[in-house]
Amino acid sequence: MKRFSFILFFVLTLFVHAQEFGVGMKISGFRVPDYDEKGNLRAQLYGERAVVLEEKKVEIFNLKIEMYKEGKVVMTVFAPHCFFDMEKRKAYSDGRVLIESGMMTIIGTGFIWSSEANRFEILHESKVLVKKAAQKDIKGLKL
Repeated sequence: MKRFSFILFFVLTLFVHAQEFGVGMKISGFRVPDYDEKGNLRAQLYGERAVVLEEKKVEIFNLKIEMYKEGKVVMTVFAPHCFFDMEKRKAYSDGRVLIESGMMTIIGTGFIWSSEANRFEILHESKVLVKKAAQKDIKGLKL
């Protein structure tokens, strides 16, 4: 993680101009920010290492995605392995996933994350663990 600033320019160039780099090219310790149309940071994608694949796709190992609202991290996603489609700006995986937010932890298998839609979907076996601080707010909830 300490290497992010050193190779950020290289990684952004790689993701924007992936067609100029050869399939099989490997990178490590990277961060890719994502901004909305007003220039506000809405997410950052981190990875321990990645391999450029055909069709503008990247295989990422030890993924971390931070999602922002009003400049603050509101959710963090962790996955040991996934693929990122540079053209569609989507990450997806059939593997395990863990999501941390202020009031809960969510675990499951398989996911799709769309940067454009700012949406994260767990595909299978999702479980929500409500943190103790949130339990008092849930008790009075009427459905």
